[in-house]
Amino acid sequence: MKACVLHAKKDLRYEDIPEPQIQEACEVKVKILAGGICGSDQHYYLDGGIGSAIVVREPIVIGHEGCGIVEEVGSDVTGIKKGDMVIIRPARPCFRPDCYYCAHHMYSYCENMRHLGSAATFPHVQGLFAEYVVIHKEQCRVVKDMKPEVAAFAEPLGVAYNGVHSLGDVIGKNVLVMGAGPIGILCAAAAKTLGADRVTVCDIRQGPLDIALKMGADEVCNTKDNPEQVKKWAEHKGSFDCALEATGNGFAAMQTMSMVRPEGTISQVGMFGTGHQPNDLAAFSGKGLRWHAVFRFYTEFGPAVNALESGIINPLPLLSASFHASECVKAMEAAVSPETCKVQVHF
Repeated sequence: MKACVLHAKKDLRYEDIPEPQIQEACEVKVKILAGGICGSDQHYYLDGGIGSAIVVREPIVIGHEGCGIVEEVGSDVTGIKKGDMVIIRPARPCFRPDCYYCAHHMYSYCENMRHLGSAATFPHVQGLFAEYVVIHKEQCRVVKDMKPEVAAFAEPLGVAYNGVHSLGDVIGKNVLVMGAGPIGILCAAAAKTLGADRVTVCDIRQGPLDIALKMGADEVCNTKDNPEQVKKWAEHKGSFDCALEATGNGFAAMQTMSMVRPEGTISQVGMFGTGHQPNDLAAFSGKGLRWHAVFRFYTEFGPAVNALESGIINPLPLLSASFHASECVKAMEAAVSPETCKVQVHF
């Protein structure tokens, strides 16, 4: 079968690899329809890894956002049948009773985690950008009458819901989202569905901000063109009840701190790179802020799928382009361009 295989930095190939087969009774074989290119996929492509801790050491099929049609099921699989459309949850915790994190329902931190398309372990866990994948039945969510390009947004939307949930109850709150990448915009949409009174999105690019308005944001601000607005929102110790920092940029994080009111909560959704990040811990402690870092998701997968299935959230304004998997290099180059928002591949 064909797959999008990363061999090293900037060495992405559409090539033949062995077609996987069901080995255990609990497994499901899925024919992939579509998948989204995530920021981690972009880091693998541009840098050959993520920071110094995760390095591509062998050829890896990239991709962990996706959906497909069930081709075959193992003998112990119920509720899923051939021909069903499924959205794939990329994370597979071990659920072992001796795993502290699984035993305490902290599944994202499982030390035995198998995450599709991840080079964090060796051998690497192969990803979804292939004609077929074989996964555990618990990683499948059956859906009906959903466009593949919509279904492929479930994974990043799960991350967004995790970020908003970490803020606590947002009903009636004035919420700031710093960063209008796909995750930031989905955070804004998720916050609105969970009852936020007003959601403001900030970025230095106008194009994504226009998309944020289409996705439900009440207000946007181009902080590059209008830096005075940030200063205004920082007056009187802040203007927002809580915030989602979705840039992973230290300067943006400091701006976020300045605009959140005392005792507010900041959800750190954006991933910081390695090395020193500028910070202002005096401002952080002086305002009694709470900072909650967010990593992946698990239980939020269901709410994310429900939001897409019901139509409460329409993610398609985020989709800049879709390429056939045979054009995976073009797709990746488009994805890393600052001119695009979300790029998908399809089979």
